Amino acid sequence: MGELAGELEYLARTLSQMPLSEVRRKPLLYDRIFARLLDCLRPRIGHLIQRYGLSDMREDAEQACAIGVHRALETYDPRKARFTTHVTWQLRGELQSLRHRVRLDQRQSAQSAQVRTVSLEALSAAYAERGEVFEIVDETALQRVERTCSNALVRRSLLRLMNRIETPVQERVIVLESVFDREGDDSRYGKTREQRRQIVRRNIRNCARIAATTTITAEM
Repeated sequence: MGELAGELEYLARTLSQMPLSEVRRKPLLYDRIFARLLDCLRPRIGHLIQRYGLSDMREDAEQACAIGVHRALETYDPRKARFTTHVTWQLRGELQSLRHRVRLDQRQSAQSAQVRTVSLEALSAAYAERGEVFEIVDETALQRVERTCSNALVRRSLLRLMNRIETPVQERVIVLESVFDREGDDSRYGKTREQRRQIVRRNIRNCARIAATTTITAEM
């Protein structure tokens, strides 16, 4: 095991085995170690971002990977596998999920259902040769596109705002799960359901305060 790999495993064990009471008492220590863990994983993250074709939205992909690393720490067991192996699967899952939200459907389930991507230009040309007009009618398309774009914009803006107020990694996950209706474990970090609601309200309130005094759209 190389020096970098050894440090990565050490950092992962340190974070995954840190008692909840210590995480609550020393959140800055947790975030500092977590930041170093991300630095060690940066080459792997960069490779996966490129492999999944998300280089054009690198910042969003890196945020997704940071959340993926955080979730990997929650389920990491050093007795079963090295962290580098364990976290890679989580990173792949987060990047694949991001790609599905912003790219055409390439999932195995879509292929099994014989769903395929076709060229609209080619179809239009074929219909034009027959003197016909090719038109797709989907009454729900506009609503779905608007919802997807809206969610992507909210997610990006929210992450930028939480970066500005330096929201701890654990709280970012709680906020995102709440905003996007993703089920979370109420006992995570020893938090009750009410404590999770308080975390969400506090962060949203602080983000709104920052948004009211600054412009983030110019940076997006």
